[in-house]
Amino acid sequence: MDGKDVVPVAEFAAKIRAATDARTSEEFLIVARTDARAPLGLDEARRRADAAVEAGADVLFIEALQSPDEIQAVADEYRTTPLVYNWVECGKSPSLTYDELAELGFTLIIMPITALLAATGAMVSTLARLKAVGTPVHAQHEVPAFADFTDLIGLPEILDLRQRYT
Repeated sequence: MDGKDVVPVAEFAAKIRAATDARTSEEFLIVARTDARAPLGLDEARRRADAAVEAGADVLFIEALQSPDEIQAVADEYRTTPLVYNWVECGKSPSLTYDELAELGFTLIIMPITALLAATGAMVSTLARLKAVGTPVHAQHEVPAFADFTDLIGLPEILDLRQRYT
């Protein structure tokens, strides 16, 4: 996503300090994300990462690293701090494998829109065929049975609760 704006670094650090001060359990982790790489460059993203660590962040998330060299540099520089890698299809960051990223030291590798993109592709394809053919019969072998779908989304549990509390 191009055209991102970021708050001044002092405000960024203050927000991290506020979050760490408000924390009531050590089990609650503060993840400091900076989107400064794309609009302001890697040096500014690192400056913000340093400020976040100083402010008490537990995990660093430097968004949109743009080359294997940048990924390696961040992994090397923040070796003692858990790191997040955002694996987005057709994003600005290179598509390294899970194992490659883990070996570099990224401890949380997220793939936030993979399933959504796959579902969108399937919907577009199915709807195009429905428009062309006029019936969804062709899709029946490609989609889960309705009962399997309702099981997946937890409908039996919801109906049980409804029955129990009606």
